[in-house]
Amino acid sequence: MATTVTASSLTVTITESYQLDNVNYGNTRSKTYTSNGQILQRIMNVSTSNPTIINFGAADEAGQVVVGDYKYFRITNLDDTNFINLALFNGTDTAFIKVSAGDTFVLMSNEIDAIASSESFGAFADITKIKADADTAACDIEIIAVTA
Repeated sequence: MATTVTASSLTVTITESYQLDNVNYGNTRSKTYTSNGQILQRIMNVSTSNPTIINFGAADEAGQVVVGDYKYFRITNLDDTNFINLALFNGTDTAFIKVSAGDTFVLMSNEIDAIASSESFGAFADITKIKADADTAACDIEIIAVTA
């Protein structure tokens, strides 16, 4: 069976706009990801028990996208009060990111390195899973993952 899905481009635009003492600051930057044929988007409730929100692996499966097809990932904390902790795991290392209420975290690359007690770079490795842990009370989040 042949697919009827036509791959298309994703354009991500980030705009900063700030005015201080009648002087404008900021900029707009865009990046386009071409040949995207799959998207995973959902709003989910994250508890304080550190659930996995997405896996990156060799095959498309429930809650998992193909790591080799990775293009873009975004998570937005939809809570108006509480923050979440993200844990980005690459099979060996884990990097932790705080996403405050109403904030967004964007991953434009799926590789990380995290080394305890060091400021030296080691080696990048593909993220294999992302977990989210609501700090105080359960939070709604929105995730979007775009792949080839």
